[in-house]
Amino acid sequence: MSETEQRVEADVPRAPEPASSRSPESYERLASPSLRAAWLLRTSAIVGAVSSALGAIVVPGLHGIASDATIERWEHVSAAIAYAMAFLLAGLLLTGAFDLSRARKVGIVTRALLFFGAPGVLAMLVPAFARALTNAGSLILVVATLLVVVGGASSGLRTGHTRALAVVQLVLGFAALTRVFAWLLATLFPDSMRVFVVGQTFASAGIVAEGVAQMLAVAWLSTRRRMASSLVTAGALTVAFLIVWVAGRADASSPAWQVVLRSGIGGQTSAHSTLGALEAFFVVASITLALGCALVPRQLTVVTCGLALALLGRGAFDVPLRALAASAAGLWTALAAADDRAMWKAMTESRDAKRET
Repeated sequence: MSETEQRVEADVPRAPEPASSRSPESYERLASPSLRAAWLLRTSAIVGAVSSALGAIVVPGLHGIASDATIERWEHVSAAIAYAMAFLLAGLLLTGAFDLSRARKVGIVTRALLFFGAPGVLAMLVPAFARALTNAGSLILVVATLLVVVGGASSGLRTGHTRALAVVQLVLGFAALTRVFAWLLATLFPDSMRVFVVGQTFASAGIVAEGVAQMLAVAWLSTRRRMASSLVTAGALTVAFLIVWVAGRADASSPAWQVVLRSGIGGQTSAHSTLGALEAFFVVASITLALGCALVPRQLTVVTCGLALALLGRGAFDVPLRALAASAAGLWTALAAADDRAMWKAMTESRDAKRET
């Protein structure tokens, strides 16, 4: 090509290259497992909170108060939402396991604990939908969940943006251990009064540990330097207190909904427990705080929704859906800790919050 032809070709206007249809934030989400799964984490936490409220308080409280038709209707609603919660959490575990297999910053010990524990939780979930688990099945479920929780928390402790989530999970794991010890003592030595007292001590320690975990979650959210986080946590605790207070004042002349609340909350507390009132508050607060964590704006979703799922687990890992929620929180804690983009996003949000204040 001659010099004249090259000059003419250079002067010919070229069509602009097509702009990318994706924003920089879209590319960031695609490259980050924690940011990419934010919608699934938030949806799972919200559906889990609704399912816990219906399955733990509303439906049990209706028995003996409402008509059979009403009870059956609400049982169908509760079962449908429970199935939705199970499918969402199972999806979180499976997608998390896939992303974990490609993550390079997760240690071999953490990886082993997660890959041994998560299949055990899913294996126990399947028969739990058909029939109640046996004592051996419940024990396997607790051990498998503890493996996932400890594995995820050990990884989360190493990074600043997941440390609070990891601590909450470890405290709830301790609550699960104390409750298992109390159950084992009551099962192995049913006629010993001394063992009964020791078992009650372990059960009370589990209740206290659950309360400590909730207060740690509240303290972390309240120090995020955003007014919205403080308002959400304060509102969640206030709603929980009002629900427990209203339920505690119910009597024979109270409206039916108030009696339902009293019966439902009372069914979730331990018999002969000296901490019955506190446990009733923690039962309700686990749901309201979880919902608040899931809805709190302008925070790293994988951390806030991880807190929500951990709180819904309540350290009661013998219950399949609670074990599944705690396992999903543990697995995604490890992924968030190994996700540099999530870490930088958390640091950027913290810096912006300081500028606002």
